[in-house]
Amino acid sequence: MNARLAQACIALFALSTAFPIAAALIDEDRRPPWLGGADVVIAAITFLSAAIVATRGRALVTDRHRVAAYHTSQVVFATVPLLLAVFFVVGERVDWDVLVVGLAWRGWLLLYTLPFLVALLEVDGER
Repeated sequence: MNARLAQACIALFALSTAFPIAAALIDEDRRPPWLGGADVVIAAITFLSAAIVATRGRALVTDRHRVAAYHTSQVVFATVPLLLAVFFVVGERVDWDVLVVGLAWRGWLLLYTLPFLVALLEVDGER
């Protein structure tokens, strides 16, 4: 059950992250009207699932989970220079106001939730 919750949360992070990326790449006048509303709904569900993961996983996290989360966080942090490179290459073709705000809070939430996700994925695997 815990592993399914963690897997669903990871899937929601991926789905939720697709919204600001799509919105940033589509011209503002061509964005479908439903995109913003769908983004808010999926973002709220993502946040709720992350909160549940953090609540359930808090008592299960060990130093080993924190180390695994740290190693995963290094991959997430590697996206920052990648985004800087994209900024310099494509510049104004991307709506950075949408992209930065959308990715910043999702990135923070993911990094905060990582140890709990690792713990929940492992606990069910040991049973």
